[in-house]
Amino acid sequence: MAVQKYGLDLGTGTIKVYKEGQGTVLKEKNRIAIRKKTELVAFGDEAYALYERCPGNIRIDCPVKNGVIGSLHDMQVLLDMFLKKIKCTNGFVRSNVFYFAVPSQITEVEKRAFFDLALGSEFRTKDLYIVEKPVAAALGEGIDVSHTPGTLIVDFGADTVEISVLAQGGVVTSRLLKIGGNTMNEVICESVKEKCRLLIGMKTAEALKLELGSALNTVSSSKNVLGRDMISGLPAEVSVSSKIVCEPIQELLHRVIYKINGIFEHTPPEVLRSIQNGGMIVTGEGSRLSNLRMYLEWELGIPVVMSESPDESVVRGLGAIMAQPKLSGMAFSVKEAIFS
Repeated sequence: MAVQKYGLDLGTGTIKVYKEGQGTVLKEKNRIAIRKKTELVAFGDEAYALYERCPGNIRIDCPVKNGVIGSLHDMQVLLDMFLKKIKCTNGFVRSNVFYFAVPSQITEVEKRAFFDLALGSEFRTKDLYIVEKPVAAALGEGIDVSHTPGTLIVDFGADTVEISVLAQGGVVTSRLLKIGGNTMNEVICESVKEKCRLLIGMKTAEALKLELGSALNTVSSSKNVLGRDMISGLPAEVSVSSKIVCEPIQELLHRVIYKINGIFEHTPPEVLRSIQNGGMIVTGEGSRLSNLRMYLEWELGIPVVMSESPDESVVRGLGAIMAQPKLSGMAFSVKEAIFS
């Protein structure tokens, strides 16, 4: 029986799918639009386009929260729709194997959700494996995880920042900080509301973050944005300065630095020495923030390597595991993990 392998990174912000032999075949927003609780209106990028601009009877939701499945039903619908979109086959001749990337601190209940997700899929599944996200990201960045004496990898996601130390084939220690790109957008909204008396949406905040946001507010600039005036309730246009955007972002980054220093305190000295010599790897969609590398090097005093394609590090790592039998030990069977 022919077997087709798929690597899936079900991120809070974006879903990425890697197909063995073809590479990344899908990258879309992890959003679903539902009308009257049951009627599917749109999914993926089309659902995200409706976000903040649809009537009240349509619900726009993300089924993944903080890196784990929050709504199994919605995620089930999304998974099947995406698999249909990439022409995943199902039948007696071909079977599918799924590799899911998950946070390293996942619980047994959260593992079970991934098993239930694959079990309930329309597409027949031969087996299901989970791979710890820090391991997959490191492999995707070309790190020999099996033999590294010590590597620090920081993944800036949409809802979380995962900070992990890897050595000799596994995760030595890891922490999941529940702040991310969405949190930055939220604090930008609050900052503009407080200082400009203007209500803006998350998409506008995202645009401000990308254009004006910086880990080091070294250059003063501004951008005109449209929103709703808090006093009159009417549409208004206000000039927002980079300081208004950068200050709340930097407060969040201070929390990341604090957590990394806490990780260092629980890292074995020999592993820590390797990290100090080799530096840290930064990946994830949220790592595109301007001047982030300079900020991290200044605060931590170690070299920082920024991923060139940070949003695809994890799925590239899943692809490496699928392609190289010697890396099979990096993937764990969900059936064995749950029922052993």
